[in-house]
Amino acid sequence: MISLEKPESGSGNRDEISFTPAAEFHDSLFIEVLPSVEVDRHGNLYVAAERHRIRTVYQFSPKGELQDTIGAYGKDPGEMESIQGIQIRGDTLFVFDDRLNRTTQFDISENRLIGVTEYESVISEVSGEKVLLFPVPVWRWSNGEYLIKMHDRRNPAIFTNRLQQYRLGSGQGTVQKDDFFELQTEKFLIGDLAGRPLAFQLPYPERSLITELNNGVFYTVWTEEFEIIERDSTGSIQRVFTFPYNRAPLDAEEMIREGYSHNRQLQLTRESAVYPENWPAIYTMFTDDLGKIWVALIPEDESVFEWWIIDPSDKQEAVQQTFNWPRSSLFQQAANGEVYAVESDADGFKKVVSYSY
Repeated sequence: MISLEKPESGSGNRDEISFTPAAEFHDSLFIEVLPSVEVDRHGNLYVAAERHRIRTVYQFSPKGELQDTIGAYGKDPGEMESIQGIQIRGDTLFVFDDRLNRTTQFDISENRLIGVTEYESVISEVSGEKVLLFPVPVWRWSNGEYLIKMHDRRNPAIFTNRLQQYRLGSGQGTVQKDDFFELQTEKFLIGDLAGRPLAFQLPYPERSLITELNNGVFYTVWTEEFEIIERDSTGSIQRVFTFPYNRAPLDAEEMIREGYSHNRQLQLTRESAVYPENWPAIYTMFTDDLGKIWVALIPEDESVFEWWIIDPSDKQEAVQQTFNWPRSSLFQQAANGEVYAVESDADGFKKVVSYSY
């Protein structure tokens, strides 16, 4: 267990971090969701985008020029129905489809389809009963295997307090029978909808996060607490980074009033649920190209996230930086001295903005 220490303001141990806008990456089709961004070794940016009947990856130059689009909506090879995430290894782009349960590989040096790996649903025993689980690829390991999330699609309003199993899959579409490791599933609140239970989520739910380094080391966290678990390539726990973060209070009445005052039935459903007293400690987490962990904490100030940059290799001062950054600008990736944030323009269209630091 490694207890983290937050640097004191003005202590002089670390230079203050600053961010300078470098480039914007946008297109008029970025309307609804940007689930993932990735940077290749040349500094080109790849942005996964979704809207009605559009599932594609946009390729931009480092300066923000749109170069190409990769993939399309559909079920045929080279198409996707949903994009959970994307990943780049060398000259290969991996697109992970959590609806078709497959990964699609593209050669980004020529932007051509390489192949598709599909995974079949399996019946597995969960808490003593047989359950149909859907294998969803999460990322590609450096040894060529895939990390597979075994998705349980049963109604969370009825089947609560489940665990999320992860297994290893091959490039040929087979999945190991034994669990690699397991995490808690994201929490839902349960309300009453005309006599039936209805599950819904808060904007910042308690959930498990997972992020990987290229050497097989990866980190997991349950967002309720500031406790980052380091695991090796076998899934075994190596270290735990922890900090006693004071969680921000949650105003349940404000959540109900602001979000659902237009719909009386939904408002009654939300009113019938039991809310936690506090928000989770952590909202999101990712690792950069230098092996540092970027963690967004949820402070009482609702306009910002409190970001921590942690260097697991620094045994003396693991916490490199802490700073506040607007919640409307959500960092998703950092590489080559730039950090990439998803934002909205004046018309509400999604875009990515890079900042040098």
